[in-house]
Amino acid sequence: MTWLALALAFLAGFWLAIFALNRRYNLKKRNFEVGPGILMWRTKRGLNFIDNTAKAHKNGWRIFGNAAVVVGSAFMVFMLVNLILNAALIITRPAVAPPGVRLVIPGLTIPLWEGLIAILSVLLVHEFAHGFVLRAHNLPVKSVGAMAFVVIPGAFVEPDEKRLKKAPIMQRLRVYGAGSFANVLLALLCLSILLVAVAPRPGVYVWETAENTPAYGVLQPGMRLFSINGVQMNEWEDFHNFMDNTHPGENLTIVTNENTFTITITSSEENENQGYLGLVPISAISRSDFINPLFTLAAIGWGITGYPIFHPYCNTAYLPWPIISLLTWMFLLNFAIGLFNMLPAIPLDGGYILEGFVEKRTSAKTARRVALGFSFFVLALIVVSFLPSLW
Repeated sequence: MTWLALALAFLAGFWLAIFALNRRYNLKKRNFEVGPGILMWRTKRGLNFIDNTAKAHKNGWRIFGNAAVVVGSAFMVFMLVNLILNAALIITRPAVAPPGVRLVIPGLTIPLWEGLIAILSVLLVHEFAHGFVLRAHNLPVKSVGAMAFVVIPGAFVEPDEKRLKKAPIMQRLRVYGAGSFANVLLALLCLSILLVAVAPRPGVYVWETAENTPAYGVLQPGMRLFSINGVQMNEWEDFHNFMDNTHPGENLTIVTNENTFTITITSSEENENQGYLGLVPISAISRSDFINPLFTLAAIGWGITGYPIFHPYCNTAYLPWPIISLLTWMFLLNFAIGLFNMLPAIPLDGGYILEGFVEKRTSAKTARRVALGFSFFVLALIVVSFLPSLW
C-alpha cells in the first residue's frame, strides 16, 4: 500500500505540474496538447524517414499489409473467443479462473526499466509499421509524436483521417493490421534469440519461499530439489503432485544439492487437510515446447503475471542476464499487446478491421453500428476479466 500511495501521489503531482505549465506557458504553441489525463506531443521529425522507407519498398509493404490482414483477422477471432471463455470461467468458477486482463505499469506490475524499454519497442514498431503502410499507399501522415494517457505512455503516427476514411477498404485494412502484425513479428524474433541464448538445466529448483512457513529460512532460493521422501523431482509438476497427497504434521525428507533436510509441514490455507511447505518450485521450459503455439500463448500469460519464463536458477545463459530479461519482456509485451490490440473494439485496430470487413458486405453506416456494438460487448468482457486482479 505504501508503494501504491507514493505512486498515486507522484502521478497526481505530475499532472498538477503539467496543468500548471500549460496554464503558464500555453503548451499548445509548443506542439503539446493537454487534456484530462492526456498529454500529446506532435512533431514532423521522422516523416522523411517514414516516406523514404515506404517508397523504397512499396510492394513489400503492401505484401506485408496483406499478411497483416490475414494474420490479424485470425488473431481477432482467437482473442474474442479466448476473452469470452475466460469471462465465462470467471463468472461460473471464480476459484479456478486464470488471471484475466492485467494492467501493464512499469515499476508496479512489471519491472521498471525492462518494462519501459519493452513498451517503447511496442510503440515504435507498431506505429512506424502503420506509417510505412500508409505511405506505401500514398496516404498522408500528418505527424508523429508521443503521448501519455494517465499512467500509460504511448506513441503515434497521425494519418490524415479524412483521406484514410475515403481510401479503398483493402488499403484501410492493411494499415490497421500492420501495427499488431509488426509487434508479433518482433516478439517472435526476440523469442528466437532467447531460445538460442538460453539453455535449460534439468531438475527442480527453489524459486522462493513464503515467510512464516516450514520452508522459510531452511530451503534457500536456487537450491535444486533432488527428491522428497524418495520421490524424484524432475519437473515442477512433480513437486505439486507430491504435495497434493500430503497431510499436515508429516515429516518430509528433502534431498537438495546442498544438504538433506527434514521438515514438518503444516496445513494449507485452501485445504486444512492438505500439507503445506511454503515453497514455490521452478523448472526450465523445454525449447521444443515453444513449437506449440498454444503453449507459447500460455507461457506469455504466465510471464505477464510474474512467473519467470527464463530464470538463472534453471537456465544457462550465453548473454548477460539483464539482456535476457529485457528480451523476455520485449517478447512478452509485443506479443500480448499486439494480440490485445486485435480485439474487435474501437479504438483498437481490431475494431477498425471488423468495421472494414462489414463495410465490404453492407454499408459504412451499418459497419459502424456493428463495430460499436462489438466494442461495448468487448468492453464488458474486459471488465469481467479484471475481476481476478481485484480478489
